[in-house]
Amino acid sequence: MTRFLVRRLLQAIPVLLGISFLLFVLMHAMPGGPLAMYVQQPGMSKARLAELAAQMGLNKPIWAQYVQWLTGVLHGNFGYSYVYNVPATQMMLQRFPADMELVLTAFGISVIGSFALGIFGAVRQYSIWDHVVTVISYFGMAMPTFWLGVLLLILFAVDLHWLPSGGMVSNTAAASLGDRIRHLILPASTLAVFLIAQQGRYVRSAMLEVIRSDFVRTARAKGLGERVVMWRHALRNAMIPVVTVMILNVAFLFGGAVVTETIYSWPGMGLLFINAITQADYPVIMAIVSFLSVVIVFANIVADMLYGLLDPRVRLS
Repeated sequence: MTRFLVRRLLQAIPVLLGISFLLFVLMHAMPGGPLAMYVQQPGMSKARLAELAAQMGLNKPIWAQYVQWLTGVLHGNFGYSYVYNVPATQMMLQRFPADMELVLTAFGISVIGSFALGIFGAVRQYSIWDHVVTVISYFGMAMPTFWLGVLLLILFAVDLHWLPSGGMVSNTAAASLGDRIRHLILPASTLAVFLIAQQGRYVRSAMLEVIRSDFVRTARAKGLGERVVMWRHALRNAMIPVVTVMILNVAFLFGGAVVTETIYSWPGMGLLFINAITQADYPVIMAIVSFLSVVIVFANIVADMLYGLLDPRVRLS
């Protein structure tokens, strides 16, 4: 296991370097470039723009700019925000707790919902309830997150007034646990719907494969109750392929949070990312995209390790 982990970590280094260089080049190839926000300022001359480019190192070759940027990143410095003139790392870390609160809540909802949906459909295969579960799953996978978020916002916040429309806490009330939970329900549910639908199909498929296995028939032949057979024997083995998919979906949650946080004004990195794009704040954009790249790469490593731990037949060597 240790050799496998070390090898995968070493393999991740060139992958992350390649991703970061590609992102850096694409970022600087965007229309306007890093100086786009300064061009429209009153009294900005070409001489002043050239001076700003020299101060930011933008007059150097792209590879030299990348080396300078990467050196700072290795020291935890992604540069200063062009808009707020504060470290991009500081801005990202300030939003990180809100992001984790939303992502972990959505992940917990998706795990509970997908197992409930998948097991229910597998146990009642081809019944009317199984068809209902299938329709719900396809609906969840087909519904765009931004459209679902708007619909839930209109229904529960605007029309019914059951839940707040955005933010983490109410401005008029003291911050309490109940108030934070009420603000968390809509964005976390919006983020979890697609995963429940997708993972529910994986759970159903894995359960159907396992409950036809010889060891399940043997457990029933020994006189064990159906609940014991399902929970202690079938589910444990069905979890092997499902858990790896769920770990990979954690990275998806961070990416999907960009849209969800924008809809509900959730003060996380997703909303910060959208604001940075609209303001052409390149250091902040690179900091967040680099963070997401690291999350995706390491989620794959964790998924591979968990698969080996859950299934003894898989050798990690």
